[in-house]
Amino acid sequence: MAGKAPQGQLTEMNPVKVKAIIHSLRELYDMGKPETNLELKERIDMFFQFCEDSSVRPGVQALCTALHISRTTLYRWSNGEDCDRERQEIVSMAKSFIDSFLEQVTLSGQVSPPVGIFLLKNWCSYKDTVSIEENIPNTKTTHVLTAAQLPKLGNMAEDSGSNATLPYLADTKLNTIVEYDH
Repeated sequence: MAGKAPQGQLTEMNPVKVKAIIHSLRELYDMGKPETNLELKERIDMFFQFCEDSSVRPGVQALCTALHISRTTLYRWSNGEDCDRERQEIVSMAKSFIDSFLEQVTLSGQVSPPVGIFLLKNWCSYKDTVSIEENIPNTKTTHVLTAAQLPKLGNMAEDSGSNATLPYLADTKLNTIVEYDH
C-alpha cells in the first residue's frame, strides 16, 4: 500500500475485515441514544467492553456512533454546554480514556510514530511547543561591588548632578530602618 493515495487504500482493504468492522459499527449504532446520565454511563461502559471484544478500536467517532450523537454534541458536552456537570464529567472521562488508549498504542509501538503523533495532535490536542523565553540565553551581566567601591557609587551620583539616593535598608537584627547620609 506504500506510495498510493489514501483513498486508494480504502478500496484495497481486506473484505473480511471490512465486513467485521461494519458489523461491529452497526451493533454500536443499533444501541440507540441514551437519555439519562445513568444510561449514558452504562452505554459508555458497554462501548469500551464492545471495543475490547470486537474489531472496533476506541475512538471519538465510534463513541459518538454508540451514543447516537454528533462529534459536535460530544464536544459541547465535554465543555459543559447543554448538559449538567455530571454528564460533562462522564463524557470527559470517556474522552480521557480514548486519549490514554491512543497514547499507549503510540508509546508501545503498536502504531508508527508519525501516525501516533498525528492522532495525538489531532484527536487529543497534543502540541509541539517551544518556549521563546527558555531558548534565549541570559546575557544580563551583574557586577558585585566591593565595600571600597560603595562610597564611589555615591560620589558618582553627586558628580553627575543627580539626586539619586541610596535606598533605605532594614536592619533585620534590630527591626529598625537605617538611613544612610550622603
